[in-house]
Parts: sequence; C-alpha cells; structure tokens
Amino acid sequence: MKNLLLLGASLFCFQTLSATPVCMTGTLASYESLGAGGCTIGANTLASFTTLALTFGTAAIAPGAITITPVGGTTNPELMFTLSQTASTNQTLEAIFDYMISGAAYTETTLTLSGSSETGNGDVTDTQNFCEGGSFGPDGVDGCTKPNGAIITDDGVQNTDQSSLASPHLLSVTDDIIVDSGGVGSASGGTFVDQFSATPLVTGTPEPGTYLLLSCGITAVAVLRRRKEDCACIK
Repeated sequence: MKNLLLLGASLFCFQTLSATPVCMTGTLASYESLGAGGCTIGANTLASFTTLALTFGTAAIAPGAITITPVGGTTNPELMFTLSQTASTNQTLEAIFDYMISGAAYTETTLTLSGSSETGNGDVTDTQNFCEGGSFGPDGVDGCTKPNGAIITDDGVQNTDQSSLASPHLLSVTDDIIVDSGGVGSASGGTFVDQFSATPLVTGTPEPGTYLLLSCGITAVAVLRRRKEDCACIK
C-alpha cells in the first residue's frame, strides 16, 4: 500500500511539473495549438497565439510557413520568426498574429528584422503593437485600455526599434508582418525577432513551484529508498 501511495505521488509530481512544456522550435501553427497553456522560456509563459484578420487586399502567409525559434531565458526571452515567402509582381503577403507573455516584469521590447530582400519598390516590414497589463480587441491593435504602443522595422530604412515598458507582469503582443512587391518589384521575408528585457519577480517566500519541486524531490528519494529496502528483503 505504501509503495502504491509513493508511486501515485511520483506520477502526480511528474504530471504537474510537466504541465507547461518548454518552448521548442516549431511553426506558428504548432504554437497556436498550445492554446492558453502555452509554453515557457525560463520563468516566462508565452501563450494564446492566434492568427488575426488580414488587411484588405493582402494574401495570407500560412501559419505553417512561419518557423518560431525560442531563445534566451527568464531575463531575455525572445522569439525568432522566420519565413521565406516571396511577393512578386502586384502581390502583398501578410501574417498578423498575437500572443501573450507573462511571468516576469518587462522593462523593454525590441523588434529586429534581418535577412529579407527587395527589388524595385519591394518592401518588408514588421509592426509590433504591445499592450502593457491588458489585451487588444479582435483586430490585435485596438481595444487596449492599458498603456500601449507600437514599434516598427523596415529592412530598407530601420532594422531595429525598441520601446521602454513600465514593468508590467503581462504583455500582449501583436506582430503584423508584410511582404510587399511594391507593384512591379519583389520582396522576400527574413527573420523577425521579438525580444524582451525582463526582471524576475521576487517575493519574500519561495514560489509554489519551488515547494512543489522540493516535495517531488523528497518523494523521489523515498521511492528509491523503499525499492532498495524491498530488494534487501528479497535477498
């Protein structure tokens, strides 16, 4: 009976600690499938990835065509979005999506664009809208009742932009990536990086997860000790 209780406790610990997966390289589609639970980079949880309605006249860049690579840790989480689609004559391609990041105090957001190419009037841009401590409406741009703002990158003009934040513990982010041929030109997407500077949340007592991790460690030791005792009895 005691062995069964220890085994049950061990399984509970494993399932609880693994409830939120660590962020791995995947597509925007696979990140959307994580839902509200999301995944983690250090102590940060990134969740609720959702594709939004396109600007009139643009063609969609499929979520499965955008690769997401997580980088960094608790104090410098970032997501790298990579795509290789090309907009040729009279084409404008767009990917607009939002997500939430939480778990630390966010002091700065930085947007970087690299690796794109253009000919003629072609252009590649990414606009990031952010809402500090709140969320946007269905369009991912309007409806935020908290402090908010926007930063933009344009490969032909400005490759990096950043904005200071008021240390919110939750940040809603919308990325609007546009690959535009400019009429008779062409443009190809590259790598777009959302990077956040963060300060870990500090409390006077350990976080509940710390207590859980400690208790799971004690349980694991107990299971191993019990198995060792059982083996000794058999001998």
